[in-house]
Amino acid sequence: MILLLIGLAQAQEFSSEAQHFVLEDTVELYNSSEFSTGWVPSGSPLAVQFQIASEGGAWVGMEGDGNLTWPDALTLQLLGEVGSGEILVDAELAAVTSLRFDVAGYSWEQELDRRGITVQGEGTFDPFLLTGSALDRVSVEFEGNRTQLIDYSFQVFTGVNLTFNVDMGPDALTTFEGQHWWTEEGAIAEEGALIDLEPQGLPVQTTDTTFVGRWQSTLDLVLNPTFAVCVDLIGCWDLVDIDIPIPLAFDDFESEFEPTYLEFPLPVLELPALEYDFGEVEIGAAVNQQVAIRNIGELNLEGAAGLLGSPFFTSFPDYFLAAPYTEDGVVVTFAPEEPGRFSATLVLESNDPMAPLTEISFTGLAIDPEADDTDGNAGADGGGVRPTVIQSEVGCGCGTTGAPAWPGLLGLGAGLLVMVRRRREE
Repeated sequence: MILLLIGLAQAQEFSSEAQHFVLEDTVELYNSSEFSTGWVPSGSPLAVQFQIASEGGAWVGMEGDGNLTWPDALTLQLLGEVGSGEILVDAELAAVTSLRFDVAGYSWEQELDRRGITVQGEGTFDPFLLTGSALDRVSVEFEGNRTQLIDYSFQVFTGVNLTFNVDMGPDALTTFEGQHWWTEEGAIAEEGALIDLEPQGLPVQTTDTTFVGRWQSTLDLVLNPTFAVCVDLIGCWDLVDIDIPIPLAFDDFESEFEPTYLEFPLPVLELPALEYDFGEVEIGAAVNQQVAIRNIGELNLEGAAGLLGSPFFTSFPDYFLAAPYTEDGVVVTFAPEEPGRFSATLVLESNDPMAPLTEISFTGLAIDPEADDTDGNAGADGGGVRPTVIQSEVGCGCGTTGAPAWPGLLGLGAGLLVMVRRRREE
């Protein structure tokens, strides 16, 4: 029966309290991304210059839960909370047009126009974008509205006019994907993968994890120059209307999030002793020994108990439960029926990952009760009755505030009065 009980306990999976966490990371994009046409035309006393500067950043946030299970191993699993992923991109472009004049010793340079364009985008997703998930990367795309940069017209000759316009607009694409989790025991590269932790044997199992993501981002400036000619009494024609993409920035890098510190409460079993000796016990008597099972952990301690060995030993109950920093216990009774030295082993199967199986040994010496030849209450046949009280070894001082009152419930045979009759032979 005890083997069956232990087998069932071993098949049970235990778990600690899930630990919720929030991941956030902010990175800089488009740093020092600049573009300049230089002064054109080169060497001309009157020249123009177009300059583009960009800067910006992105933020990503995710939420999830850390789960710790055992008994096969102390196993960590990190799962994302559905829909909790969010990504934001915010960048700024600055387009500057400058004019330079240098004639006959007179020089002059001035910024004529500065235009700012905001590049923004956002999206939501399911974390953690690792291999094996439904979505392994998230993208934010931005196609900005065109802004007029230049609007110029002049008369070529009488009746013929030429117009020159330049529109400017940004195109941006930012992608984010998960790479892996770093732990002290190794990397987790697949969504929902498990990793075994080394048990620390403490009331709280602590572990540091760091999430690593990969950012890729491109930013292009699209110039759209148009030339048109208008002839009086005839109409206007577009001579040139094209898009000219100017690559401004390209980012591709990995970023480590701030470490995620997880604390999992665990049960920790503590016993006063692993060996008990009942000493000499008369045949027909019964002696109890209370075994205190203390929990010095932060999670409820529970398990099954049973005996292996001599049938003269029994235990009660077959289940124990102790809240954090309290205790429960098991009563072991030795009631021999024949002389000799006997032994048994109390097996405790618990949800303490450091002590899934604990064995406590018990021994006892059974002796014949001594004959009482001086009993004044002997019967007519020369025999007599002698009442014998076998005191229980109760009183281990196991009571703890908040602990189950197991000595009162489990005192199997406590204070048992055994009447031993033996007729003296004439």
